[in-house]
Amino acid sequence: MSKVDDSMRMHMSDISDLEKEVLSRQLQKSPLCQAQQPTDRHITTLDIFDFDSTLFLSPLLSPNIWHSSFVNTITTENLLGPGWWRDIRSLQLHLSKDESSTPWCRFWNEDIVTQVRASMADPSHLTVLLTGRRYHPFHALMDNILASKGLVFDIVGLRPDPESDAPDHPAGFMFNHEPNVFETTMHFKTSFIVNILHHYPSLTDIVMWDDRQSHICVFQEYLARMKKLGLVQRGEMVCVVPARPKYNPEWEHKTVTSMLETHNAAVLALRHAGEPFTEPNVVIENHGQLISSANTYSLKKIDWLLVLKLPSSVTTCLRSVFEPLYRQDVVEAEAPPTWKSANAEEPVFFGNQVLLAVNTKEMASQLAQELGIVVGKELHFKVVARSVGSSEHGMCLQVQIQDARFILPLWYKPSSFNYLLVQNVDWIPSLDSVQLDESSLKGVVDYHHLLTVERLEDLCPN
Repeated sequence: MSKVDDSMRMHMSDISDLEKEVLSRQLQKSPLCQAQQPTDRHITTLDIFDFDSTLFLSPLLSPNIWHSSFVNTITTENLLGPGWWRDIRSLQLHLSKDESSTPWCRFWNEDIVTQVRASMADPSHLTVLLTGRRYHPFHALMDNILASKGLVFDIVGLRPDPESDAPDHPAGFMFNHEPNVFETTMHFKTSFIVNILHHYPSLTDIVMWDDRQSHICVFQEYLARMKKLGLVQRGEMVCVVPARPKYNPEWEHKTVTSMLETHNAAVLALRHAGEPFTEPNVVIENHGQLISSANTYSLKKIDWLLVLKLPSSVTTCLRSVFEPLYRQDVVEAEAPPTWKSANAEEPVFFGNQVLLAVNTKEMASQLAQELGIVVGKELHFKVVARSVGSSEHGMCLQVQIQDARFILPLWYKPSSFNYLLVQNVDWIPSLDSVQLDESSLKGVVDYHHLLTVERLEDLCPN
């Protein structure tokens, strides 16, 4: 089945007059048109770079902290604010006023930066940043981010929905009120490409860099169709392996808290003024409850995993014993350091819990009946094997509790948290060289909590 639908523009005739006007204004304001370009510049190749997780390691919410239902909630547009991808705070990386004025130095995929610079240096290439991030509120911040790296694009293609600064709602809500000109981001991106080809008929080649597999598949077919129609001679998709930035739980908590507080303050201000909630009421289901934009919320914990919580003394002991082995494995396996070691997410040491099972009634009952494992009970464990340490997967231990074996993650990437219980591990069973006081290896059965939201109060009477 074709992945290219009717919203994927191929010709100028596919674009409405309003869309053409918006795209024309965007092009005229671009550095390409504003700068004094050499009259003999013969442009043949359109290089299009995606922003989030392609060129820039945009911060995301970590699955070891946030429940998937919450991620869905905070990214839903006009629910608890504009939505993660339309909220400027999702790219504001300052944690305090004392930080550097350019905090983005370690958020770049340097391989893609190199390719952007090569494109910039070739006058026959039109260098474009094309993203679903909106012009408002990101245009000024995006300019600063790119300038901090010395990247000068011919066109910075932020989605112009809206195409100008939009004031915040008088009541303090950060909802998006401007109607969209472009129905979807794909709609915008393909219209953008067609408009560029129309204005620069000397273009024969298109090369696109993207990290999202769903986008890659669609654009591969889109470019193939453009070539078949004779609109371009060559269309190429460069598949970028997405990378996350370094783990920063403090920033995540601060950013989420700010988003919730802003929304709650606006809702409560209406309530105290006795005014009705007149915004469009967005409602979704979240972990068994309805989440409405007319309500106020706080964070709550979900008992997500059954775990054996280890005291800090045991965690410290495990680290002191296994860190030399982990570092040795990593050094032996790794090539010379790259930008990833400085910029991208790497395994973080946790080592504070044995993973028993996802917390369902069935699993809790099975653990209780077969092994006597119940919340609050102190249990001893024995380390029977370890994995080979790596900069990609970290290191984990296989431990034995009574007659069953479980995983104790030492180092792991927080983004891989959901896969820890189901990962395939090649165990090294021989631990003769490891000196552990087995009598001290114990913990208490408890929960690993994930965060979501709970409703505090309703504005709408029942």
